[in-house]
Amino acid sequence: MSRPSQRPLIPPGPWLYRLGFVFFTLLIRTVYGLRVHDAQHVPLIGPCVIACNHDSAWDPPVVGLATPRFLQFMAKRELFANGAFAAVLRAVGAFPVDRDRNDIGAIKEALRRLEQGGTVGVFFEGTRRPEAKGTMEGAAYLAQRTGAALVPTAIWREGRRFSVRFGTALRARGRSRAETTTLTATLSERVRAMLGGEPATVSPPDTD
Repeated sequence: MSRPSQRPLIPPGPWLYRLGFVFFTLLIRTVYGLRVHDAQHVPLIGPCVIACNHDSAWDPPVVGLATPRFLQFMAKRELFANGAFAAVLRAVGAFPVDRDRNDIGAIKEALRRLEQGGTVGVFFEGTRRPEAKGTMEGAAYLAQRTGAALVPTAIWREGRRFSVRFGTALRARGRSRAETTTLTATLSERVRAMLGGEPATVSPPDTD
């Protein structure tokens, strides 16, 4: 199968996702501003995990705008408490995850979508609250189990304007817990480096 050569103007996806993409494009780009760096690092076909830091409620739509694919986020379970809002979230591809326990159901759903060649978004810090941030290993685990490209992704603000930078995809072949931990550490280091302004175009070694 040949690789598409150009990023689509509006990524394919459910109609509500595409409508939201247009709405947030107009809102973010006209009111706040958005600069996207190195989007070529996101493969346009095949399973892909977009693994990003998390500081703001704006992060999901902004990262979605920056990603040249239909991005399906693992979202905290609390967002699905309201039935109407939950229906909207599900309609745009999001699915719930319980951050307080090992949520096997969410993991299986993410694996299913990746095995179908989809793109799953994971905020690997677990939360946007500074006092509760950690480094979760779910993104690395998903990439290991499916062979998905693991794309380090950094989002930050410069004044009002949002910036998103994509790093070279990490590839994982090992499946042990130690290898998951190592891959997660590499992912976290890459994102921190991008937040610090370092280039994101150097290819890292594969995790064996």
